[in-house]
Amino acid sequence: MGPEADDIALSDTDRYEQLRVAAVERLDLLDTPAEERFDRITRIARELFHVPIAEINLIDDSRQYTKSPQPTGTGASIDLIDSFCAITVQQPDMIVVPDATKDARFSRRSAVSDERHVRFYAGRPLSLGDDYRVGTLCLVDTETREFGDEQQRLLDEMGLWVERELQDTADLDRAAEVQQGLLPKGQPSWPDYDVAGVCLPAKNVGGDFYSWHGSGTGIELTLADVMGKGTAGAIMAATVRSAFQSRTGDDVVAAVAGVNQQLAADLGVTGSFATLFHAVIDVPTGRLDYADAGHGLTVIVRTDGSFERLETTGLPIGIVADGDWSRGAAALGPGESLVSFTDGLLDLFDGSLDSLGPIAAIIAAASGPHDAVARFAELTAAGAAGDDVTVVVVTRRP
Repeated sequence: MGPEADDIALSDTDRYEQLRVAAVERLDLLDTPAEERFDRITRIARELFHVPIAEINLIDDSRQYTKSPQPTGTGASIDLIDSFCAITVQQPDMIVVPDATKDARFSRRSAVSDERHVRFYAGRPLSLGDDYRVGTLCLVDTETREFGDEQQRLLDEMGLWVERELQDTADLDRAAEVQQGLLPKGQPSWPDYDVAGVCLPAKNVGGDFYSWHGSGTGIELTLADVMGKGTAGAIMAATVRSAFQSRTGDDVVAAVAGVNQQLAADLGVTGSFATLFHAVIDVPTGRLDYADAGHGLTVIVRTDGSFERLETTGLPIGIVADGDWSRGAAALGPGESLVSFTDGLLDLFDGSLDSLGPIAAIIAAASGPHDAVARFAELTAAGAAGDDVTVVVVTRRP
């Protein structure tokens, strides 16, 4: 093989390493707290194989990070030059080292020569579905030992268990990207109005959503809170969102009733329901027509800082197939803001409707909708919210 072919092979290796490290970073598990789903595996591995140390390690471009150490409290980041697992992730098969002092790949590593006195090592590379090896499940002993076929089979099966957990993490991260990508981002072309929103799930994905778009001379706005968090809530939120997208127009009551009728069976089967606020703002006049399905968390903040809470006009969708909603009406004057949010925002204050005052004060003090939702996002991050937090703010410019 000539020099040109060698260059191609090196290029392929470098490219794989770039993609491998990117896969590690996408997991977003580096430097994160301990998780029982991983600690359970290393705890069982340590007891099953009678070794003093069992670890799940992630390998990036410069270090080995121990996500799950057993015994607990011994995990840390080490440089790749001292890592056994950095060698393991470079090939697809398990590495078994009965005596590290007699293996040229490991004998000069500090863990072998210093007080740690590592002799035995077995490392099973961990791959994601796209075959990028992101880390290892490994066993370590201070005594030399053999590791037979049956033990290797058991370690391989435990590695499959870790890979399923890692894949779940990757899938949830991807689902979160998709869910956030479906939210409206750009500022609509209504010169007299500013609109901004934020959706912050308590987990990777959640059961809240919001949307807005132009409808004739109006702004059509929807915010919903589906009962449940996590993946189940996200699936139903996507279903509700899709149902509203197929119904456009100025008749807010007909839209809510139609979505309820369309989804009543699905929501009933899953034992779920959704509260929501659906409105159309007439751009020239600021007139607001809305239907509130058991939500009750929408206020208009006036220019003097006072606020008006918009009442519910019917039950949540999914409660009864032939639900009945009335039309609510209000007006958004110049300089005034409409804010609709889910109950996770209340939990950042005292959890009750007494929180409406502080929420309205934040809106009044903000320089505009984007500043307001940024402040709510900061509160959410600082408050470790236990529920999804979603907020939409529409301001009619003075």
